[in-house]
Amino acid sequence: MFYDGVLEGKYVDLRSCTEDDAEFTREIRKDPEFVKFLPAIDNTLEQQKNWIRHQREKEGDYFFVVWDKEGNRLGTISIYNVNGKHAESGRLAIKSKNPFQAIEAQILSFRFAFSVLGLECIDGFIFADNDRAIRFNQQFGGKHYPPTVDEQGREIIKIENWREDFEVVDKRLSSILYRQRK
Repeated sequence: MFYDGVLEGKYVDLRSCTEDDAEFTREIRKDPEFVKFLPAIDNTLEQQKNWIRHQREKEGDYFFVVWDKEGNRLGTISIYNVNGKHAESGRLAIKSKNPFQAIEAQILSFRFAFSVLGLECIDGFIFADNDRAIRFNQQFGGKHYPPTVDEQGREIIKIENWREDFEVVDKRLSSILYRQRK
């Protein structure tokens, strides 16, 4: 779905993906750093534009491009499969040397899900061998479940992020991200 607004932070902004982002989103999904842990795509630019058009109309699917404050695209993040008070978070692929940017992108997406969409729980699914993503997600206070095996035989860890738990974590992370330096 298209969100007609900008989720603004101190380090990054999230904007709904448009066809103008097709080449960027296509290339980031071909990047070896991300293909290892995200489903690879092998499509043309026109196919990617078509996917974006379809996604913008798909009920319960919000796909954002992460922008830095200088107007450069850094990556993508999504809230999707919205079903009642639950949804999934994913498609997180951010190329940045500043860890605050990835953390803030996740915070902004969770705030959007809980405050704007009124969700109660966001599920995430991470390949069990993706240590970096597991460590990243542990910052957000989600409940981690033991791995299960998917259709391709890969172990997947489910993480549940509940609104009330995130509200506590949000305060803690925000105090670090936005502290005033003297």
